[in-house]
Amino acid sequence: MKTPAETAPNRPTAATGDGIPFRVAVVGAGPSGCYTAQALLKGQPDIEITVLDALPTPFGLVRYGIAADHQGAKAVSRQFERVFSQPGVDFVGNVSVGTDVGLESLRENFHAVVLATGLGADRRLDIERDPDARVVGAGDLVRLLNSDPDARLRHRRDGLDDLGAEVVILGTGNVAVDVARLLSKSDLDLIASDIDDDALRAVAPNPVRTIHILGRCPSHRAKWDASMVKELAHVVGVRVTVDGTPLLDGTAVSPRTTVNVRFEQVPAAIRRHDGRIRVTTHRAGDSGQVDHVDADTVITALGFESPAAHLTHSGGLDAPHLFRVGGPATGRLGNLAENRRLATDAARDVLAFLRGQEPRHRAGLDGLRDRLPASAVDFEAWRRIDDAEIRRARPDRCRTKFTTREELLAAAAGSAAPPSIPLATTGPSTTQEK
Repeated sequence: MKTPAETAPNRPTAATGDGIPFRVAVVGAGPSGCYTAQALLKGQPDIEITVLDALPTPFGLVRYGIAADHQGAKAVSRQFERVFSQPGVDFVGNVSVGTDVGLESLRENFHAVVLATGLGADRRLDIERDPDARVVGAGDLVRLLNSDPDARLRHRRDGLDDLGAEVVILGTGNVAVDVARLLSKSDLDLIASDIDDDALRAVAPNPVRTIHILGRCPSHRAKWDASMVKELAHVVGVRVTVDGTPLLDGTAVSPRTTVNVRFEQVPAAIRRHDGRIRVTTHRAGDSGQVDHVDADTVITALGFESPAAHLTHSGGLDAPHLFRVGGPATGRLGNLAENRRLATDAARDVLAFLRGQEPRHRAGLDGLRDRLPASAVDFEAWRRIDDAEIRRARPDRCRTKFTTREELLAAAAGSAAPPSIPLATTGPSTTQEK
């Protein structure tokens, strides 16, 4: 792993006015963390930044949260790669802050610490629920289909079971639309994506036949982007209705997948019923008007909350040199444009704080080296992972990701990349229905 001295021995380091460079740790290498590093560099070119992440790979939500068929949005990672190529910027992956390295160690070795850990856990639905009813978080499902090695569904015994021919999605945000689109697309629709084909075949051997999207709000308050819903409606073989009215004229009479969107449906209970799952709802503002929707699986798309209790409940989180950005600051996940705006604001606050302090030496990354696990991954090691995934891409895919930490670390070390096994020709049909 490169040191600042090795990277740019002649780079000026007079940030504090006393020859001492500002050294900032950013916890989280997702878009909020990367945008913050980018803005810090723009505001103070001689700053030294260490970006740490619990995963062996950078880019967080861009790699594992943006839907696999939205490669245009994922392309922002190329912008972030340029940040890590700058002198004085280090990536330290496969290191969990709070476990491998204590937050106190960061506070001792850096002038400022920025928490950009995101919100990784699906928000729970607080209603009556049969414990045997299959309920899956939309974020968990998207991470599974994006090859996240820590995806909860990958490690649940029933995680890779078929979701069934009919599903209910609770929520009307962009993640709900992502899930509906991914579950309704044919294999041809996924060309040039980096979808985890094995996971998709396990949870949806064929495109799901019927998807019910239920939102408790009126239609004009839906949180999704209208363009996302239109994109779903334009997928060949998909018919979208909103409160019973087709979204587009001339859609197929016998579609492969029907997506029924219903607003002002407040979920009241999820129970097992005749071997399936029954979602009981009532009309918003009228608890006496009860309705039922039966399905094979319920998918919740209700937002996210932080799972990082070792950080959020640590002492000293209100220290003046500790900053939050993205999910830890707002309590929700924004889009990339919002992430960038909030990161710019956070970087401005960090620099204003640093410039108002007396110059004090901080060791930065060098002060952590004896505490880092041997399996820590730097940016050059990430480039080896990146190259290996592209080389092992399956036909019609832009890359085939590794799905375990062991594979990722082997590729990071330069070991021979396990070959990707071509998909069998007996896989999902582009026309067959369940």
